[in-house]
Amino acid sequence: MIDHKSDRQRFFKKHFLSGISLVICAVAVGVIWQEFRRIDWPLVWENLNHLSGAQLGLASFFVVCSYGAIANYDLLAFRYLQKTLDTYKIAFTGLITYAISPNVGFAFLSGSMLRYRLYRQWQVSHLEIAQVIAFTNLSLWVGLLLISGIIFTIFKFPLPTGIQLPFFAKSLQGFGILCLGISALYVLGSWVFKKPLQWRNYQFKFPSLKLSLQQVLVFSLDWGFAALALHSLLAPPFNYPVFFGVYVLAMVAGLVSTIPGGLGIFETVILFFLQDTQPEEVILATLIVFRGLYYLLPFAIAVAALLLFEYRQTRKPKQF
Repeated sequence: MIDHKSDRQRFFKKHFLSGISLVICAVAVGVIWQEFRRIDWPLVWENLNHLSGAQLGLASFFVVCSYGAIANYDLLAFRYLQKTLDTYKIAFTGLITYAISPNVGFAFLSGSMLRYRLYRQWQVSHLEIAQVIAFTNLSLWVGLLLISGIIFTIFKFPLPTGIQLPFFAKSLQGFGILCLGISALYVLGSWVFKKPLQWRNYQFKFPSLKLSLQQVLVFSLDWGFAALALHSLLAPPFNYPVFFGVYVLAMVAGLVSTIPGGLGIFETVILFFLQDTQPEEVILATLIVFRGLYYLLPFAIAVAALLLFEYRQTRKPKQF
């Protein structure tokens, strides 16, 4: 006897999962289109004469290196879960997620939906997908807290007007020490607690010390190569370690502050530190090029790869 109900469920599940990808891609394309319309393209072209082919090539190389590091967030998560899945499938999912979700907005939600769509295709359970999502986001925050803590404690950066620290931090150095303390507690927990921690019905297992240090390493390579890409385009008069600090400050400022006006927080911070070295128009044009290399080009490649993946799924034999 043919189970038509089961066939319909499989059919619905297959097309529902594909629909997730298509909706996210459509939203992302719409957001990118709005961004393109707001850019003053004549101003950009007018101020790009200073960029050489060598600079663009070097920046592109560093972007590739950064995304190579990004692929490891999901790989570490599967190592933590002790779950077996083909490496190329994990890396594919991680790269697709990180290339598309920042352009959609609500990166956590859109990234979670993309992971759910792809990992369910490869029979990863709902619980395991949730654990992968939690671990990859934890990796980002652990790395961010440790690296930010080190930089803000060592370098005494001034803050641009309008950039406010969280209410619990009286100075950037104090904020850095707090970040260091939180990340140190996490690493210490990975060293001390070998068994899962239990609270009511909830359980948390620290990763091994080696794995927690790998989380920090992957984050450092991810943001480090991204900063190198921008450094090679801007060619600022100060050395890379200082510029990396500026880059981290600009990124963190976008997470903890909001400012009114047309400029984004990231651009505001970069302009603040480079305003005496180059004309403002040149810096802004270069930042647009950086966003094109680091966000828009990988986004376009990821959307094409995801649509090709979905097309190949539709070509598979139907199960009813």
